[in-house]
Amino acid sequence: MAPPGGDLDDPILGDLLVDTGLQELLTAGVAESQRLAVEYRRLAGFWRQLEFPQGGDPSGADEYEAETLAVALALRCTRATAYHRINDAHRALTGLPCCFARLASGEFPCEWFQRLLRRTRHLTATDLTALDQSIATWPLGQLTVEQYRRRLSHALTRITAQRQTPAQHTPEGRRRVDLLPVGEDGIGCLQVIGPIPEILTLAQRLDASARAIQHAQRHALGAGEPPPLDPDGTVTTHGKPLSLARLRYELLTGASLDTDGVKVPRQRFRLAVTVPALTLLGASEEPGTLDGTIPIPAVMARELAGQCETWHRVLTDPATGAFLPLPAKTYRPTTRMLEHLRLRHATCAVPGCTRPSSWAAECDHIQEYDHTDPTRGGLTEIDNLHLLCWMHHRLKTAGLIDPARHTSTPSRPGVTAWEIHARAKIAVQDDTDLATPTTVAELTTAWQTFERDREQRALRAHHNQPTTPDQQRPPPPEDPPF
Repeated sequence: MAPPGGDLDDPILGDLLVDTGLQELLTAGVAESQRLAVEYRRLAGFWRQLEFPQGGDPSGADEYEAETLAVALALRCTRATAYHRINDAHRALTGLPCCFARLASGEFPCEWFQRLLRRTRHLTATDLTALDQSIATWPLGQLTVEQYRRRLSHALTRITAQRQTPAQHTPEGRRRVDLLPVGEDGIGCLQVIGPIPEILTLAQRLDASARAIQHAQRHALGAGEPPPLDPDGTVTTHGKPLSLARLRYELLTGASLDTDGVKVPRQRFRLAVTVPALTLLGASEEPGTLDGTIPIPAVMARELAGQCETWHRVLTDPATGAFLPLPAKTYRPTTRMLEHLRLRHATCAVPGCTRPSSWAAECDHIQEYDHTDPTRGGLTEIDNLHLLCWMHHRLKTAGLIDPARHTSTPSRPGVTAWEIHARAKIAVQDDTDLATPTTVAELTTAWQTFERDREQRALRAHHNQPTTPDQQRPPPPEDPPF
């Protein structure tokens, strides 16, 4: 049986059909496209048209945000991902009906269709319709992925060239710097987007500066002088200049930011590096954590800790890793309480939100504080506080999201029950220190092994009693295994 959009004489798919395994992969791809179409139909039902009044927030934005959070819970994804998937689903059904029909039949590969949605988010309804009608004539079954991408880029370029592009979607309007999702092994990535002439100019300036410094480093090494821009002594240690890529990085990270006289507020939180005590001592390779969310290797954690003049002790329960609470005293939480809350929730406490709690979070009482009679409830205590981003703090105030704190004990992680838009409910456990249980288990095992070995040595010594006074002297005490 030929796949949709192709036949046995298809120059692209014909050879694949000979192999049973490849045929099964092709059939699975068709089923995946059909499943994606079903999902889009369901997601499109959650889309809402927002109205933007003059000089105010869009009408219905809070309700839409709450409903988006409920969808995120159902999809088990972040709030931002759910938002884009709802909007993509709506555009797929209303703006690309011809392409969507081919997706529903299994003819349009999932990855191809999702690329189409990503590349067309800035198009108007008219342009989207024109593109949809154009793609409807493409022989998808006879195209390679490279050919499809070239056709799509060409079609988009033709459309945008014939229309007046909105200011926010021009190369100048898309100027931005983004922190991309953090990868593994303590690696991060900063992305700079802008008009190609400006990006090329920046790249050329960085490259020229890096080459000049590299030349100066090479000259300094030859003359036996201290090399320039050698912050960690790599040039001196290895006797060769840094690579151009590394020099560009050092220039960027060491640059001062010109704010044109605007005063930058002091950071609310420190950039926290949480390191287990045994990792600091070199007795464990348990990873540390940067800013509460980013795991970093033990070597990097020790290096960062060694560069700090002040360390702050964080107490956790040895069995669960729960952060031990601090007492309540006033309406406004203390700095130490805020630090504890940031450890307990490194991101906004609302499930599905990934906004860091250390950047623009607002402290909120789960049970409202009674200013008239504080003894009636709503105390400023750790178990009644959490950090929310400004948007979800507003939604909680409006009653669109409703948290309730479960009764907890100091040694166990707390739990907050959330009701989202009266449509979805979920109970979320507080973040814990993931290193504590592992470290304590390793420590316990090491101690038990040490005790067992000591008992066995004592038994052997008892059966082999010494006969001379020198042999009767007790051996020196042994150090524990850590």
